[in-house]
Amino acid sequence: MLIELLSIIIFTFALALFLLGGFTLWIEKARRRALGLVMMLSAFLIAAGYAFLGSRFSIAALGRLIILVDLPRLMATALVYTVGVLIGLALAAGPFLWISGRIIRPTRLERNLALFIGVTLLIGLIISLIAIAISS
Repeated sequence: MLIELLSIIIFTFALALFLLGGFTLWIEKARRRALGLVMMLSAFLIAAGYAFLGSRFSIAALGRLIILVDLPRLMATALVYTVGVLIGLALAAGPFLWISGRIIRPTRLERNLALFIGVTLLIGLIISLIAIAISS
């Protein structure tokens, strides 16, 4: 169990580092773009090195498997968890930054639209809770 947790941490770290490196490469000016490329390359080397330790190539090179887990399944799990967490953070941070005016100052129409969407979602949640209560 602990090796699976550590494996997910490694792959999540590598994926997040790769994505942040891509973001740095995209947003920075000329000289700092190299930092993004270095971050992406580091992430790739970390993930590839760790995957090597649990692959059949590890048996050929080292005589045995260093990491005894199903790495393809674990990598898929780490990817799903990381993407889920990043989407959840974006869903929370995006509207917060928008409504707080950190990115773009929202107009009155946009604020009213956000309020309408919020009320609509609240009504949908209440109806869902009533349906759950009735069905049990």
